[in-house]
Order: sequence, then structure tokens, then C-alpha cells
Amino acid sequence: MPKRTVQFIPPQRSQQLTELADRARLSLSRYAGITVEYNAIGLQTLDEWIERHVRQFPRPSAEIRTVWGAFLGETFRRRHGGQWGIENTSKRPRLGIVCPRENQGLIFVDVMDQVMRRIDGGMDESLAFYYTIKGVEIKTV
Repeated sequence: MPKRTVQFIPPQRSQQLTELADRARLSLSRYAGITVEYNAIGLQTLDEWIERHVRQFPRPSAEIRTVWGAFLGETFRRRHGGQWGIENTSKRPRLGIVCPRENQGLIFVDVMDQVMRRIDGGMDESLAFYYTIKGVEIKTV
């Protein structure tokens, strides 16, 4: 990854994010009335949940944004063999997933930025769509 400083987060913090994502998955399952998995369909359900939440609370709390980001990140981590990491090139560290790319090093997926885009941009910034497009970028050789 050119011109980026990325650090993997410690295993204990990574485990906390995974547990947070698991709680989000269980909440999504209750919301949807079906078992939600870490996949594009699960992210479609998250998109719906966010849409409903933002209609009532236009500025979601940092806590709920972190829950949404944890679910998005865990979906990338599981599908693409990534690890939780922090990118330190901007004014504030950014939380995301570092995924390997075949013969091309690593790619940083800024899940928290995408969650903010989703909140601000509505369904035009769908997490399910982002996951699909970013997945193609990760797999492209």
C-alpha cells in the first residue's frame, strides 16, 4: 500500500470488535426475523436498519456508528482474510480492515468512513453495494 502507514490492532482489541460485530449480527437477526450472516445480504439488512434509524435520529451516536462499522468490517475480514487495522496518514487514525491482494500487497478498507458516507449519503452509499465493489477491487489482479 503506497504512502500509507497501517498498523494491525492488538488481538484483544480485534476480538472486542469481532464481539461487537456479533452483537450487531444478533440485533440484525432480531430486526429482520431471520438469521443474518456476514455477507452482502446481511449488509443489505444493515442498510435497511441504518435507513430506519437515521430517519428517527439523523446524527447517530458514535457508539451505534461503531457497531455498524464493526459489522461491515467483520464481513470484509471474514470474506477476504483481512485483519483489523488502523491507518495513520490523516489527522486522525482511521479504523478498518487490511486485506491481502493477490500479488499486489495489501489494501486498507476504511469501514468507518464508509459508514459515515452511508449515514450522510443515504442509500446512494449502500454498504452492500460498497462491499460488492470493494470486493472486486480486492480480488482484481
